[in-house]
Amino acid sequence: MATRTFSGRAEAAALDYANALTQSEHGMSYGQYCSSILLDSITSRQQLPQFPAADSMDARRKEAYEFIRSFDGLQRNEAIGSMDDDQIRDLIASRYE
Repeated sequence: MATRTFSGRAEAAALDYANALTQSEHGMSYGQYCSSILLDSITSRQQLPQFPAADSMDARRKEAYEFIRSFDGLQRNEAIGSMDDDQIRDLIASRYE
């Protein structure tokens, strides 16, 4: 199989972030990710990855934020803060009996 080297110039902070993310999620550098996973995906799907429109992403973020904020209105048990591990286990177990 013939190979070719490719490169590009990127903002240092953005590249550092991409490297950290791909190292964390895939155990490889961003360059390795681009030359393997990304290219394999493009080849197998025969198209570039599609990104959601910014406005649809904003709507999804807002919906997720509101969902999480709604937890504040859920029933509370203030005593949980002072329970030890055994008491918490018993409390959880009692909900499934």
